[in-house]
Amino acid sequence: MSRRTNTIQNILSKTIQGAGSDCLLYTGALDKDGYPRISYRGKMRIGSHVVYELCHGSIPEGHEVDHICHVRRCVEPTHLRALTHRENVIQIQAYVAKRTQRLRIFVDAYPQVKSFPVLLPLHDLEALWECACTGNVKKLLRTMGSAYPEEVFYERFDAGRGSNAALYAIGIQPSLIDTLSNEDEQRETLTEDIMTLVA
Repeated sequence: MSRRTNTIQNILSKTIQGAGSDCLLYTGALDKDGYPRISYRGKMRIGSHVVYELCHGSIPEGHEVDHICHVRRCVEPTHLRALTHRENVIQIQAYVAKRTQRLRIFVDAYPQVKSFPVLLPLHDLEALWECACTGNVKKLLRTMGSAYPEEVFYERFDAGRGSNAALYAIGIQPSLIDTLSNEDEQRETLTEDIMTLVA
């Protein structure tokens, strides 16, 4: 007698609600990296892949399943999306935090970006972001452009000649600056609340 194929209802029946979140945390077997392992059609597979396929269809070729919530045990279907490897790496939480920090540093150093694009040579950003070379700055700008395609833009304004460095126009949409400011305010409020509890 063959075993029945796992269904989405069966998989979700083995989850619990994440504390203070809408994540569905799988309570069954996990692999060494903390990802759910689920039997599906006679094979043990990564749980997020199984859930994605059951709810959204086949994973597109050249794509990976990413957790929007950054919680490995989560199998909530709305938290799963298919991204290319490059897009997936861009979304890694530690990298998101570093990008956010660089954007904050940039806005603090060039507050006029709130009104119009800033024109500057890349070696100024190299020093500001403590990069090893302007080539790294270009990579960071490309990644930020990919991570925030509607909110961060850059363009070479002048190629430069001789000792004159190339100039780049860098802009950040007010919506992203507002988001960064709101996150700063929330962090400050949380810190004040913690200090009040400790005092």
